Amino acid sequence: MKTIKIFLASSEELDNDRMAFGNLVRRLDDMYEKRGIRIKLFEWEDYDAAYNNRRKQDEYNDHVRQCNIFLALFHKKAGKFTMEEFDIASEEFRKHASPKVYTYCKDLKDGEEESAELKEFKQQLFNEMGHYWCRYDNRESLQLQFVMQLQLVESSQMEGLKVENGEVTLDGLRVASMDKLQFAAANEDYLRMQTDLNELHDEIEAMQLKLEKKEAKLEKKKAKLEEDPDDEDYQEEYQELKEEVDELTDRLQPKLNKYNKLKEDFAEHQQLLFNTAKRVAQLQGERITERMRRAMDALTEGKVREANIILDEAEADARRNLEDYLQSKEITELKRQNVITSIDELLLKATSVMSDASIPIEERIEKAEKIYQQADEMAQKCAYDKSSYAQLLLKYGDFLYTYGKYSKALKVYEHECSLQTELNVDDNNLYIATSYNNLGNVHRRLKENELALEYYMKAVIIREQILGAEHSITAQSYNNLGIVYHDLHDYKQALDYHKRALRIKETVLGVEHPSTAISYNNIGSVYSSLKDYDHALEYYGTAGKIWEKVLGREHPNTATSYNNIGSIYDKLGDYDHATKHHLMALTIREKALGLEHPDTAQSYNNLGNAYDSLEDYDRALECYQKAVEIREKVLGKEHTSTASSYYDLGSVYDSLGDYSHAIEYYRKAVDIREKKLGDNHSATVSVYNDLAWALQTMGEYDEALLWAEKAFSGSPDDTEIIDTLATVYQGLDRDEEALEKYELCLKLQKEQHESEESIHETEEKIEELKKQMKQ
Repeated sequence: MKTIKIFLASSEELDNDRMAFGNLVRRLDDMYEKRGIRIKLFEWEDYDAAYNNRRKQDEYNDHVRQCNIFLALFHKKAGKFTMEEFDIASEEFRKHASPKVYTYCKDLKDGEEESAELKEFKQQLFNEMGHYWCRYDNRESLQLQFVMQLQLVESSQMEGLKVENGEVTLDGLRVASMDKLQFAAANEDYLRMQTDLNELHDEIEAMQLKLEKKEAKLEKKKAKLEEDPDDEDYQEEYQELKEEVDELTDRLQPKLNKYNKLKEDFAEHQQLLFNTAKRVAQLQGERITERMRRAMDALTEGKVREANIILDEAEADARRNLEDYLQSKEITELKRQNVITSIDELLLKATSVMSDASIPIEERIEKAEKIYQQADEMAQKCAYDKSSYAQLLLKYGDFLYTYGKYSKALKVYEHECSLQTELNVDDNNLYIATSYNNLGNVHRRLKENELALEYYMKAVIIREQILGAEHSITAQSYNNLGIVYHDLHDYKQALDYHKRALRIKETVLGVEHPSTAISYNNIGSVYSSLKDYDHALEYYGTAGKIWEKVLGREHPNTATSYNNIGSIYDKLGDYDHATKHHLMALTIREKALGLEHPDTAQSYNNLGNAYDSLEDYDRALECYQKAVEIREKVLGKEHTSTASSYYDLGSVYDSLGDYSHAIEYYRKAVDIREKKLGDNHSATVSVYNDLAWALQTMGEYDEALLWAEKAFSGSPDDTEIIDTLATVYQGLDRDEEALEKYELCLKLQKEQHESEESIHETEEKIEELKKQMKQ
């Protein structure tokens, strides 16, 4: 079993911080042990050298030389022995590149002063070594700093660290609250968004409570009015109350829209601030410029705009340094180093500029992309260290991927992957695994599932070898493989990988964790595709119970589970239970997300499907119309989801015998699906077929034939489509062709083991047509 040895040096003034640090390490040790890694912290309280002849400090120094990570904590003074230990650790690092040496300085409070020795040490640390020390102002900040450094040492990346609902976690272990980390808690945009969210939340809750009371009164008045419809006074009271409810609903919706958008923006801002913190952590222990030190100080204090102003100078200097390097008759190492320094400053600037919420996000993305591009071009021209260049490309590719620039991200990731492979000939490195995983992600986004599968498989092989099969990062690879196998309709493999991911999450994160619920939900989706609806219900139900317990009864994730369960009952033909669950999902989504949200529209659409199956066409029509109104407003009239609503509206009008309206909506659906999905997509082909059927019902056989033939060319073994084409041929008196298609339909129905009722119906059509042909 691998052991990571940690030596913690500090003076007695930081005893409490050292004790809290020891408790954290013990919790991390429990978690890492499951991965085959032990974390051993040397604490001087545990050591007694009274029974040997050596100086106790000499014994400590031996432990310093043997450790993997050396941490020195300072506050107001620099102790003699702490300094001695630091010097030994630094010398060992220069000789053997181990241990990794990190310095932590606790911020001074008002009235506190640091000793002359500590001032001199910090000045020496920066001037002679160019190192930036870690700053912390409380224990949670210290814990996060250490966990980030541990991740860099343990896996050379920080994939396990996440910001979830305002908490920083490592594989489910709480590390710190964003509210207690200075880079967030002191950031003016963070504080503004947090205040606005809290105020909006309180306003919405008060309005919803008021609305619920008025709606309850309205229902009672409605019931009484149904008993005595001729009571004019009661009618007037009912109408007045209804207008109050409508007015309150109209005022509530904009607030819900604003709240949902602000909630998304706040989550994104937390992540961007956390990204800057991770970037600062990566630079700690590295040689940096005075300008970078000032910018990193500002970022640590949450002063993003100040950091960006400091780094604005770096962009101009970068261009000058590159020109000086390229135009120099004699290329010196000093000039090359100036270019490299500029690249490091640009990378910090790219991360920092994304955290400035005072700039519209589109402008931030555009500016950051130009900075990454500039850094990339400079790296290509200055013989940049290949390992550092690979890390630059990784950051650049991650940025492009995050903001949906998949084609550009693919090129950058491919370049990064080739560099990693060149640097690591044994092809067995976590950086390479990350490269493969990133390439898999991009190919999946580009709908290139076979390529995605190839890269995901390469990534998981390396992660299993290095991290083990029970690691949370390996579990993420299993999850990715499960998703892509599902997309490829290989449900057996999808199920296998999702279950592997679930088993690890249950062990590492716990049974009752939102991420564990996601795996249950994914497995439910696979069982649904397999038409194993009993198992689908089981897994969807477990996911829902976890979300309801952890996130609450009225959380959108809980609504998702109700929605999924409702869809399964739909497929089972249990439309009463389907209706019940879709109504539960709709109620939550209307309250949590509002009436103008895509998920609310989905619930209306699914509820419409259930009513349609119950042949309650009036209610189905009402639900479909609400869904299409929301989707047209929120997603636009050219969106595929809007097309689905048009199609469903056409279908219910078809069932009502209103073929002119059915054709109108089928045409709208087919226009969008042809543009967005293509002629041969199954969803497009379905509309071709239904449009052909509605047209032939109206006697429009020539146009019906056009759509029926397009449907048949897109799906030549679909018996429903073949039946439609045969019917159209028959309507055009092309009986020989009609008979040929009916007989093909019958043959396929038998091969595909369709119901006896369907087969018998086709046989009757064939017999009837043969009789007509004889006459």
